[in-house]
Amino acid sequence: MIDRGGVVTGVKIAYFVERYRGFRTYVYEELNNLKTFTPIFLAEEMWNQNYLFPELKIFSKSNLSWLGRLKGGYFKRVLLAEGVRLIRAYFGHGGIRMLPVSKKLNIPLVTSFHGALVTSISKSWWYLRRQETLFEKGDLFLARSEDTKKEMVDLGCAPQKIVVHYGGVDVNKFRFRKKPPDGERIKILMCGRFVEKKGFEYGIRAFAKLGKAHKSVALTLIGDGKLRGKMESLVDSLNLSPRVQFLGMLSHEEVQRQMEASDIFLSPNVTAWDGNREGIPNTIKEAMATGLPIVSTNHAGIPELVIDKKTGFLVPEKDIEGLVDRLGYLIAHPELWEKLGSQGREVVEEKFNLYKQTSRLEEIYAKLLS
Repeated sequence: MIDRGGVVTGVKIAYFVERYRGFRTYVYEELNNLKTFTPIFLAEEMWNQNYLFPELKIFSKSNLSWLGRLKGGYFKRVLLAEGVRLIRAYFGHGGIRMLPVSKKLNIPLVTSFHGALVTSISKSWWYLRRQETLFEKGDLFLARSEDTKKEMVDLGCAPQKIVVHYGGVDVNKFRFRKKPPDGERIKILMCGRFVEKKGFEYGIRAFAKLGKAHKSVALTLIGDGKLRGKMESLVDSLNLSPRVQFLGMLSHEEVQRQMEASDIFLSPNVTAWDGNREGIPNTIKEAMATGLPIVSTNHAGIPELVIDKKTGFLVPEKDIEGLVDRLGYLIAHPELWEKLGSQGREVVEEKFNLYKQTSRLEEIYAKLLS
C-alpha cells in the first residue's frame, strides 16, 4: 500500500490494467494522494518491470507459472484475499475483463475512459458487443472530459452512470514563472508520444512556415514513439534541423525544466485515421501550470481546458495556416504572454488540480459504496 506515515487506514480498492508498462505519472500521483482508500494494482501482463513502486502491491499473471495460469480465477483469489471492496478498471478492455469478476464477487466496478474511445474503426465487432454489455452492467463510468461523456452516451451508456472527472496535475511541482522575452530565440515546445493524434506533423509544418517570417524561433520536441523517425525525416526535408531539437524521453523533472525554459506550448492534436482521439492532454495542463501560453486545436476535450483568447488560442484540427497565424500573433505580442499564462494557471488550480480532483474521486468512490 502507499506509505501514509505508518498509519494503515482506508478501504481497499483494486486498480486494473491489461498490460502494466510502468505508471504514467498522473496515475501514480492519483494513487499516492488517496487518503481514505488503500490501492493495490492488478495486471494481466507485466511489460516493463523497471517501473515498479515498492510502496504499491502489484499482482500480475506474469508472475505465475504456466500451471498457475491454467488454473484460472487468479484475480478472484487476489480480490478475496486482499479484502477489496471496489474495482477501478482502466479503459474499455479493462472494464470488459473485470466485469465478470465484479459480478461474481458482488464488488462495484468503476471503469474510466479517456480519449481512445470505442468509436475507433479499428475496434472489432467482438469488442463493441462486449462494450455494450459493460455499459449495461457496469456500476459507474468516469469520463475524462464532457466530450468523452457525450461520446459514451452516443454509444449507448446511460448518462446517469457517467461522472466527468478531470485528471489533475500537482500544481505544487510546477513553478509558475513570469518570463518576458529575453532578446534571444523564442522557444516553442511540443511534448508527448510520437503518435498520430498528437499532430506533431502539423506543428512541424506550421513551424516551417512561421520561420520564414520569424528567424529567431526554435522548436523543441520531447517524447518518443513509432512516428519519431518520420518526424525527424520531415524536419530534414524542410531544412529545419538547425532550429529543431529532438530530446527524446525525459524524466518528469526535466520536462518541467524544459517548460520553464520555453515561451510557447504548441499542441496541434488531431483525430487519428482510426478515430483515436485525446481526452484532455496532461502535457497542456502542466504547461499551463508553468505559465506558458498555449496554441492548440479544437479537439476532443481540449476546449474544456484551453479557453480561446483567455489562456491561449485554438484553431481547427490540421489547420496549418491557423497555427502559423496564432503562433505569429503571440510572437508579435509578447506582452500577452504573462496575462495568458496567469489565467491558464488559475484554470489549472481551480479545475485540474491533483489534490482537488483526488478528493473528489474519493467522494465518488464513497458514494458508490454507500
